[in-house]
Amino acid sequence: MGFTINGQDKAEQTRKPKTSLKDEIKQHILAQKAEVRKINKKVLISGENATAKSSLALALVKNQLKDDEVIVYVDIDNSGEEIIMTFYLEDYLNNKIFLEKPDERKETEEGVTVKDEEGVVRRTGQTAEAIKDIILENSLNVGAVIVDGVSFLLEYCEAAMRLDKNLDVDSGVQMNNWKIRNKKFREFSSAYMALSTNVIFISHEDFIAEKQERQLSSVKQRFIDECSTRITLEKERSTTNENVVNYIATIRKNRSDLLLENKKFTFMSKNDKDDIIDFNAQELSDAVFPTLTDTKSKKGKK
Repeated sequence: MGFTINGQDKAEQTRKPKTSLKDEIKQHILAQKAEVRKINKKVLISGENATAKSSLALALVKNQLKDDEVIVYVDIDNSGEEIIMTFYLEDYLNNKIFLEKPDERKETEEGVTVKDEEGVVRRTGQTAEAIKDIILENSLNVGAVIVDGVSFLLEYCEAAMRLDKNLDVDSGVQMNNWKIRNKKFREFSSAYMALSTNVIFISHEDFIAEKQERQLSSVKQRFIDECSTRITLEKERSTTNENVVNYIATIRKNRSDLLLENKKFTFMSKNDKDDIIDFNAQELSDAVFPTLTDTKSKKGKK
């Protein structure tokens, strides 16, 4: 005898139909609370010495930081600490800015303490893993990470490669050995590129293609290609006041808004006594780190 469903059972089944996968997805989307979120970006700021790279990087992320968010500053070349202690001391003391200095040291056979380049590379990578775990654990709301000293890091990768292969500083390097240096650098960059937060990398002018007489190395070009935004810095004498020097940021690349490419922003001015006359990075910060709602409103205006 076959199994039959009576009228009451059929009615119950009709009242509680099985939810389809499509409906589950729709319900999940509709249940999400709409909120303003930042678009996580990977930004490269490059410039010569004394073009305010560290100051600008801090200002860019600080302008967009929420009350419960913190900045992790990875200071490879020891250029950010003075800026933080001078202009952001209160944020540092209140644990809004965490300063990590991967300045590893080692002792030579002669008993002299020197920089451990390989140790710096290793510690910098470990820092990225620690930040990743912190974000996953949600123990701290990391609003941005600043990695200051990318040019030095690449040099340290080369030093580590030479140490591995027992090569002198000035000796020639075979192509296979350069691959070792490049692999070490890519491991560093990949670790920070993978972080689910905004990351600003700071380099010297050796990462500015426009300033090089020959094509950039493949490892530099690949790193630049992976960054969603590229900004170069320069200084120039004001055309209206010969006693003033303007600090200018040029957006060379910006995936989220192509109309911003090659746009210039004057973010700081100094007089000949090196006094800061004006510092305002808000406009550049809004352009580089738009919220999702900002992006939608811009599209609506076009």
